[in-house]
Amino acid sequence: MRVVVLPVCLLESYPHVLLKYDFRVIPPTSTQTQIPVSPAIHSTTSSISGGTNNKSNIRLQEFYLTPYCSPILPSGSIHTVCEIIKGSIVLRYLFDVKKEDEENLENKIDFKGHCRFIAFGPETDICICALYIPHISSLELNYINQPDPPLSRQHSKLSYARLPSDPTMKEIALAYGNPGSEHLPATTFVTRDLVHLWISIRDIRHKLVHIDRVLKQPGILSKLTHVESWVTSYNESLNEKIIQTETDTSRRLIKARARTLVWDIMEMKNEILYPHPVHGRIPNFRNNPDCSTNLAQLEEFQRARVIEICPSLAQEHLRLFSLAEGKVLLTPAPSIDNALFYKLDPKFLHIHDLSRAATKSGTAALGTIVNLTAVGNLHVDIVVVASVVVNPITGARLGKGKGYGDIEYAMMRQLGACNDKTLVVTTVHESQLLDDLPVSVMTEHDLPVNVVITPQRIIYTQNRFSCPKAINWNYIDNDTMLNLPVLKEFKRLQQLQQEKLN
Repeated sequence: MRVVVLPVCLLESYPHVLLKYDFRVIPPTSTQTQIPVSPAIHSTTSSISGGTNNKSNIRLQEFYLTPYCSPILPSGSIHTVCEIIKGSIVLRYLFDVKKEDEENLENKIDFKGHCRFIAFGPETDICICALYIPHISSLELNYINQPDPPLSRQHSKLSYARLPSDPTMKEIALAYGNPGSEHLPATTFVTRDLVHLWISIRDIRHKLVHIDRVLKQPGILSKLTHVESWVTSYNESLNEKIIQTETDTSRRLIKARARTLVWDIMEMKNEILYPHPVHGRIPNFRNNPDCSTNLAQLEEFQRARVIEICPSLAQEHLRLFSLAEGKVLLTPAPSIDNALFYKLDPKFLHIHDLSRAATKSGTAALGTIVNLTAVGNLHVDIVVVASVVVNPITGARLGKGKGYGDIEYAMMRQLGACNDKTLVVTTVHESQLLDDLPVSVMTEHDLPVNVVITPQRIIYTQNRFSCPKAINWNYIDNDTMLNLPVLKEFKRLQQLQQEKLN
């Protein structure tokens, strides 16, 4: 008989469970045991040994979500759960277990109030132990026992590595982690076996995430509905209101951690096409053309005439698809002093030019410049904005940190090119969804999204935020003015208009 421990809590308005990304390497044919290592270790070991033997013995890694699971000890199921908690750095942190608490852990955690065992009878040899914990962000969870990440990871060479047990691997890890090493002195290895994440119970039941064999056993998925209802009712009985006041510094740190978490996971799971590394960029994720198919299902897209789409690589197929569907396409023109967009009308493009027109260089060559004074003559039906992290529940989103998409939308809104009826959409990979991205990351000048589209599904958010209606010049610094020269012209026009009114 085994017990499956599921730490659960309510993130936003949905019950979530704590699972783990497990990294496995399976040797193709040989019976020789291969120690599991991260992709960073693969590249370093192959480069040191010549890159032949290791590559032939390593197949692509399998990534899946797995729970805490252990055979029930003779001393009982509660004692077994306590042993699981004591053996996990993450669970010890969640329940604030110190060395002196280990002997009396059962009373410290309050199993009667915070725990529910769900048995299956003869269906399977598993029983579930749901452990309720107070709200904790997965952003915070992923940095347990780790140093705080820098605010920008664009130039970082931090690599996550499994703890090497083989002496040879230890020497390699030490060599590459040593600042004085002759190999890669700037590379630092952080020992981490697993990346923990809160996963929506509904996503598990609907099989929208890749789970291991333990969770796939007969009856497990159906029993998760009991866990879900228990978490909801338990949370309602608490009636606790947590008021958090966060400074701008802490908000920036939360944003940096969220971006870093998504970039790290996407790199480790090999979900990026190019360029590499993805850190500091909008992820050009695999299977992004499937987002175009999902977008086409929206009634708003079918009715739309003018669509503004960001110039990122991940949305290149979407730009091509929109042109092929006869939509007038607008893409930002950040380097032109007095223009906000390039305009591409498929009526005036040859069919062989559509693919080129969807690229950045093709847009500049084939598109028509839309000056600021002419933007108000357009009505944009859909805005597709790039994102690094998205909360699919609230609609909160983070770009790569420069805020150009937010500023461009604010200018469109102020010039009358869009309004509350304009649909704001983002296309992202499933790994970019973070259900507990806090609402505090959004400010009045940040652009939220109404619809999130992934290669697998369409998600309508709860629209908890209002879109920016004008530019807040207090948030515009000198670097932004230099990188977006159109802002200078826009500010001049606004000042002239204000003088006329006065």
